[in-house]
Amino acid sequence: MVAGLIIKDKKLLLVHNIKHNTLRIEPPGGKKKENENWEESVAREIKEELDIVVEPTDFFGIYDTLSPEGDFSVHMYFCKTIKGEPRVVEPDKINEFKWYSFDELEKLKKSSHLVPNMREALPNLKPFLT
Repeated sequence: MVAGLIIKDKKLLLVHNIKHNTLRIEPPGGKKKENENWEESVAREIKEELDIVVEPTDFFGIYDTLSPEGDFSVHMYFCKTIKGEPRVVEPDKINEFKWYSFDELEKLKKSSHLVPNMREALPNLKPFLT
């Protein structure tokens, strides 16, 4: 799995995934295709989910997550927006997105909606969001 970390004005862009009738707040991303490298995969997934063109700039880390589809290791990359503004493209999968401050993420961490990989990554993201 791959995920993109898009930060703007010290806020992180997360999507509200409702694909399996359960709200999962997570970074945009998804499954890597066999013929892609990690960077190509994260750029494709973000384009499919939010209709923006991004450039992965730095590898952030690998964090484990649990999902209705199984347990995965998620390769996370910082991404820079090259073109477009985020918008909901797949309303049956993602019904909205939001920009979250570090404090908002800390509060959200207490809920079951924030995915495990984001809960684990949050301390390492703090310097980029504060």
